[in-house]
Amino acid sequence: MAKFLMKLLAIPALLTGAGAIKILTDIPYNSTFEVGSEFVLEWEPEDRTDTFKLTMNTFLVAPILVYPGPSYDYQDRNIVLDDAVKFSDGNYTWVIGPVDGRTGYEYWYRFGIQYSNTYVYPKPFLID
Repeated sequence: MAKFLMKLLAIPALLTGAGAIKILTDIPYNSTFEVGSEFVLEWEPEDRTDTFKLTMNTFLVAPILVYPGPSYDYQDRNIVLDDAVKFSDGNYTWVIGPVDGRTGYEYWYRFGIQYSNTYVYPKPFLID
């Protein structure tokens, strides 16, 4: 039983990937950023030659309840900001623009970092 519990407790570490990229940008909870301004996502630069895919995901703060089910519809939208960001760059600047016109307190935005079966998602934020 103890071995099972140890394996279960290890799952979050596996999901974020061993040696996952370390995000340095602090995004306070419920942060709101202005459309047209620059958002600089920073991470600890790594001495490696491969790259990662950087995406922007947007979804409803309060999902829609769907029947039969019940299940929830977050109306997710995902766009690729850059297919090949270098680990060694240490930062990426995004000029904030709404995805499908989504602004205000209805929609969260969140960066996604994907590489070799590793997925990293910094804290979500709002844009207005």
